[in-house]
Amino acid sequence: MKKIKDFFKDYYKIIIPISLLLVLFIAFAVYYKVSVLDSKTTDVVDDFYQYFYGTKYEYQGTVSTNRKGVIVRFKANKEVKFDATPIYYKNKSMVIFPKNMSVVMPTLGCSEYLTKKLSLLSYKKDVYTLTTYKYNGKLGRYFLYDGSDTYFFLDEVNIVIGDKSIKLSPMSYLIAKYNKYLLYYDKENDKFETINKVNDDIYVENTYYKIYIFKDQMDYLDSNVILTSKITELNTIDMKERR
Repeated sequence: MKKIKDFFKDYYKIIIPISLLLVLFIAFAVYYKVSVLDSKTTDVVDDFYQYFYGTKYEYQGTVSTNRKGVIVRFKANKEVKFDATPIYYKNKSMVIFPKNMSVVMPTLGCSEYLTKKLSLLSYKKDVYTLTTYKYNGKLGRYFLYDGSDTYFFLDEVNIVIGDKSIKLSPMSYLIAKYNKYLLYYDKENDKFETINKVNDDIYVENTYYKIYIFKDQMDYLDSNVILTSKITELNTIDMKERR
């Protein structure tokens, strides 16, 4: 210990400046990574489409991603009013969500997590992957919900209206306007339909869940679960990994 004390006593005038320089170097390295490397983006132009009230809009868009593949900007080459309507890649099994969505997990106790706007969903080799803020991982038997009236399904579902059943393929969605109408898009057949006569008993179901879409309510283990409407109050989906 005495040798160490004597060393610091003899060389403190050199040690202190070196330590300060080391701290400054580490601070600069962190700043450079956050401010320069993490802010660097790559722009890719691709073909997209969306349906608005039965009309198909096709356009090119520029997708800007950071080093982790997270979309930070999306710009269409024509005027498009973005709401919760999914943005489909024209020639890829990929979808961009222009608004915040909740990821509802019926097979995990009906847990709900927020995925921020411009999240990217991709499908490859029977696996769905969600890429968003601080998260790049697989999705199970879940669905996405905008907290209001838009539902996006990863699996095949059936819309049940009285004694009538309408099959929707995976990566399809519906919009339930209470006391007004029901809109749905079937991805496999590229078909958009409107149903004007609606009631709050209409539901969507498959093996994993049953949702009363005009009540924003889901059946789970003989109980009724109300879906969260204020989805920005949910934990972001990266918190799922910490459970």
